[in-house]
Amino acid sequence: MPALNVVFTEDEMTRLRQRAALTGRSLKDHVHDVTVQEADRIAFVEGAVEEAARVLPGVVARFPEGQR
Repeated sequence: MPALNVVFTEDEMTRLRQRAALTGRSLKDHVHDVTVQEADRIAFVEGAVEEAARVLPGVVARFPEGQR
């Protein structure tokens, strides 16, 4: 399985360990989940922006009084 070796400062590691402890997960599981969630969040936002750009012209055409 692919793996990634990431370097953190001591302060960053401390914060990551604290957050993992708060969630009751291992540091490895926490970092994995947060990384994947962020990638998914970015993909969602990019898709939402594309969809908004696609439908916006129709919305503006249907509700022209909203333009200023």
